[in-house]
Amino acid sequence: MPLAEPAIAMRATRYRPRQERNQERIRCATRAAAAQAQPALAVALTQIEAAFHEAAAINDFKLRAEGLVRLGPQHPAVRARFAARATMLSGRNLHGAILLVERWWRNERKAFQIASAFGRGSQLSLEVLSELRLVLRLLRFKRAEADYTTALAAMCGLPIAEAAE
Repeated sequence: MPLAEPAIAMRATRYRPRQERNQERIRCATRAAAAQAQPALAVALTQIEAAFHEAAAINDFKLRAEGLVRLGPQHPAVRARFAARATMLSGRNLHGAILLVERWWRNERKAFQIASAFGRGSQLSLEVLSELRLVLRLLRFKRAEADYTTALAAMCGLPIAEAAE
């Protein structure tokens, strides 16, 4: 596997923003291929492999989810994508929401597999649930229960209960 050594070298370096990681992955693969004195076509194929590698796809997915978080719950694109699911999550805390969304995602994945077997699978709802899963897990990781409650209230149009000081 030509990308094993550059991946190990990348872990030892300093933190880089997520946007730069794909370019860095491609540069490392190019340097490794060039160091082995491979022909230009082999170097180009290595670059393509690095650009469309599974890690690049996962990184792009995370960038898309982070972009939705940055837009905030009032943005029309976020409302269009998550408002229906947010109303179904109202009244649940972050942990309960994660469990429910995880169940929805598993059921939707099974339904997609069955529909795909018949040639009628659509990935849109599976994508929405995957993004929602990632956003909720990110909030749990950052211990942002208050942000979850505020965003959920904004998405559902509920009054936000503010803490008394």
